[in-house]
Amino acid sequence: MGAVSKPIFDAVCTDVPCNALIHPWNESCINGLPLLYKSALIGSAKFYSIIYLAQILMRGKKMMKKEQWFKMGEYYVRSTLLGLLVTATGPNLSCIIRKLLGDKFTYYTYLILPFTLNGLFIYLEPPSRRGLVINLFCNLVIEYYLKVLQRAGYLEITKTRQTLMFMIGSSLLFYLMRLEGDKAERTPLFWFFTPEKVRRKCDGSSNVCPHEGPCQGHVAKSFATYFGIGAGISLARHILPQIRTPIKAISSIRGKHFKLAMFFGSYIGIYRAVICYLCRKKGFDSAKYALPAGYAAGLASVFSPSLGLSIASLTAAFKLFSTILYEKKILPSDIPLPELMYCFCQGTLFNARVLDPGACPNYVLNLMKSCSNGTSEMVFKSFSEVTKNAM
Repeated sequence: MGAVSKPIFDAVCTDVPCNALIHPWNESCINGLPLLYKSALIGSAKFYSIIYLAQILMRGKKMMKKEQWFKMGEYYVRSTLLGLLVTATGPNLSCIIRKLLGDKFTYYTYLILPFTLNGLFIYLEPPSRRGLVINLFCNLVIEYYLKVLQRAGYLEITKTRQTLMFMIGSSLLFYLMRLEGDKAERTPLFWFFTPEKVRRKCDGSSNVCPHEGPCQGHVAKSFATYFGIGAGISLARHILPQIRTPIKAISSIRGKHFKLAMFFGSYIGIYRAVICYLCRKKGFDSAKYALPAGYAAGLASVFSPSLGLSIASLTAAFKLFSTILYEKKILPSDIPLPELMYCFCQGTLFNARVLDPGACPNYVLNLMKSCSNGTSEMVFKSFSEVTKNAM
């Protein structure tokens, strides 16, 4: 289905009953609540269980402490509650607003306003996770608007431009991350690699590079380690769906299944190689070396280009830069700008899921389907039938 514009929506959907567009499983707003909340609870619990299981595995030895399990359990409950309330109260608000407007839908009050308002439930997430979620939704809304511009013919997103975007983003990101290296508390950031702190001349080491041992071994080990991680992820994606026929799955492995491994390995390997070269050449370490090192490392994205990852590198860099602006009192700390940005992003993306699915990022499609336990698909199907029959 193509995008449904405001004029089309207002012409077709204004007087449609709310059960056709909000809760097609029941004609009554009240009687439709049990299934809505039950599905949202089950879906959110399942969705976040996978996320937190992955985090537990990534934390490794840190999970040996009992308090870490209590903390992770609390965070899981809070995230599940966020998913439940956002998924279930959005349709509730849409029905309520429709009643207040005289049983009429409008383009902005159908999904945009309800899911913008209940975006305030982001405060259920602890501050350490809240920033990561906000950053993710900012990435997704940028990806959505880029796709809209590309569809309209104003922009062409090529692999070359994606690579250049990733090179610039990696350059700025690694530089800002190294600037933060000496802070007692660093900005929460989800990135698959954290560069080493700048080695100061006063630390007593004869090595000018930010690592111990020979540079060649350090770079080679970095490449091998991250190549292995990338290969593990790719092969798991390929083999696990065919686990019942492992021999067939293994025999079907091809060179393309190692693209992610080459990306991971060369990304970190090139970065560290350039850092070591500049440290040796200049005789000292500096955060500025991350600028050319990150830029060169970004070339690795030719192995596995991703628009989402290119955007993420830039928004992560902007997040670190905004931290500096907050510290210097340039941005007001008494106004919750990140949370307001999240509300806008959530309203935009969840509206796009139904009214503009062609440009909506895949992550949002999967997120809504999972957290609603399939009810969002029922809503989309019913909405599509209404607009198709009317047009």
